[in-house]
Amino acid sequence: MSADTRTPLVNDSQHSYYCLTPESDENDNSSNKSCDDEYDNFYEEINEKLTIIRDVIRYLVPLGSIKSAEELIIEPVVDYVFEKCKKDPCIVFVALYYARGLQKMIKADGNGPALISMRTKRIECSELLAIELVHKFDDQEFIFTKVLTKRYAFSQYDDLETRKNALDLAARIYSENSDHGTLFLSDDEVQACLYALWTGHLMPSQVSDISCTVAVTDYHIPKHNSNFFETYKNLDLLCIPRNQYLFDVFAYVTFLLIYTLFAANIDEIRKYDSYLETMMYFLVSSFILDDIRLFQKHGVKHFTYLRKLLSFIIYAIFIIDMMLRIRNLINPDSSLPPLHRKILSLVPLFLHWRVLLLLDAFQPVGRWLTQISRILKKSMSYYILLSLAFFAFFQSFLVLQDSYNNHNDVLSEWQIFKLLIKGILIAPDFQTVNEVEHRFGFLLYSFYVFIVSIILFAVLLPLFMTALSTRRTVPEEYLSHFAYLVLREVRQQTRYNYPPPFNILCYIFILPIYCIFGKTRNVRSYVKILTGIIFFIPMIIFTLIQIRGGKNNQEKDVRDIDVKELPDLPIPQDENQMLRIILHKLDIINEQQSRLQSKLENIESHLGVYSV
Repeated sequence: MSADTRTPLVNDSQHSYYCLTPESDENDNSSNKSCDDEYDNFYEEINEKLTIIRDVIRYLVPLGSIKSAEELIIEPVVDYVFEKCKKDPCIVFVALYYARGLQKMIKADGNGPALISMRTKRIECSELLAIELVHKFDDQEFIFTKVLTKRYAFSQYDDLETRKNALDLAARIYSENSDHGTLFLSDDEVQACLYALWTGHLMPSQVSDISCTVAVTDYHIPKHNSNFFETYKNLDLLCIPRNQYLFDVFAYVTFLLIYTLFAANIDEIRKYDSYLETMMYFLVSSFILDDIRLFQKHGVKHFTYLRKLLSFIIYAIFIIDMMLRIRNLINPDSSLPPLHRKILSLVPLFLHWRVLLLLDAFQPVGRWLTQISRILKKSMSYYILLSLAFFAFFQSFLVLQDSYNNHNDVLSEWQIFKLLIKGILIAPDFQTVNEVEHRFGFLLYSFYVFIVSIILFAVLLPLFMTALSTRRTVPEEYLSHFAYLVLREVRQQTRYNYPPPFNILCYIFILPIYCIFGKTRNVRSYVKILTGIIFFIPMIIFTLIQIRGGKNNQEKDVRDIDVKELPDLPIPQDENQMLRIILHKLDIINEQQSRLQSKLENIESHLGVYSV
């Protein structure tokens, strides 16, 4: 889905968070053309800084260099670049831009291993230099809005890729090679900025583009109001990435609860099975519509994450179930209704894992290796996975038993429980399972024994508890991927759409109005009012969260955020970071002492005047 066909929550100029693409007109074009001369010097200065950083890195890393990046990027080198570039906040972007150029050269040229090794080490030096340059700036607000999130370009004729900020460049470097960009994105200052974007402490704001051909977005620190009604009227709360993630949590947890009621073998609930199935189909339809839109944007890469692949399998199960229902309506067959029930018995095998990944640390999780290792490294994590597999297969067998015609062969809940316990004890009872009416139960039980005995006991537990016990690799990989997902959510316009399951209401109430009347001011007012009605309860919840967070941090602004205080973030603690923290605290103490000394001098001067 293109940007022109997206359905924004609110399409109003006063809500700049929703309108990243400015509407071009003649006045804007004329004003932008008149600014070309003013930006020529700016582009020349940026290119001069690129030349300085390039010369320094080339001097430090010649062909055949054996020193590591930590040995090359020392404090005198950082101070030299910082002073030579006139302490300009764009130098962090320039250093990453140079690393991005080297990455393109490695990808494009088929050179020998010596040249590739040299360029790889230069990328590492550029990344480490960018980190140290970030820490050269003292003002946290300045770091957030000028150093890390302000967009720069080397020419007004540059393509879209160059019109990015330092975070976007680091995310692009990381997305193409996870070994590069990881150190920068997992840095404490960068993670503090990303956490501010995640929680809405740092918000996008629209600015004028030079040529009016590319949407440019900078960021600002919004003022948080403690008044409930003033905060409630701010619909930007719906577009904060953390709140969008809460919508996903709500949708999938609701889906799991509905399926649990559907699988329960209780007579009082069984008479509502048709209503429960309708609600499940409603949720699945909203998930499918949202994933179709995301698939149009990202292609096959959209399913490269485990949680998306699990969602796709769940959709496929319900689609097959719907096809069986349609087939049964067209050509009734007594064998199809039980088969339909058997198909639905596969849902909990994937739904529980999907919800577990969604709730893990209440944040997006990374690649398959990282997310599985991170779950298993937690306390009691193995027993959580084991109980999850047990409960999922227990639900599957309950749904499967309802599909049997001969109820004499149906297993009771207690028999199912004993079968699963025997599977955990590596003493499976295949003879009892083989006596059930349909062979599908035998296959399901065999899959359960395979999951418990082979996957959990023999593969995952020893592999990830030993090979991934390092302190640095897994946390940095997780933090880097968390940064990548947050930046993708902020940068792209997927968050402007109604999230599932509210997106179905958008197709019913919003899109027809846009198609008939267009996006006029009256229509935008209508959309704004309708959005407030549809999201009435979520807005109340988000408003209370925002106000409560403000009360807990009345003396603490976003510029004072310390990444060490962020919950559930496995920050790697190396010696350089610990030393940097100690030096920073010493600087604060020295600054307080100097202020106290100046106050004492003022008092003494006043006392001297009075004595005279």
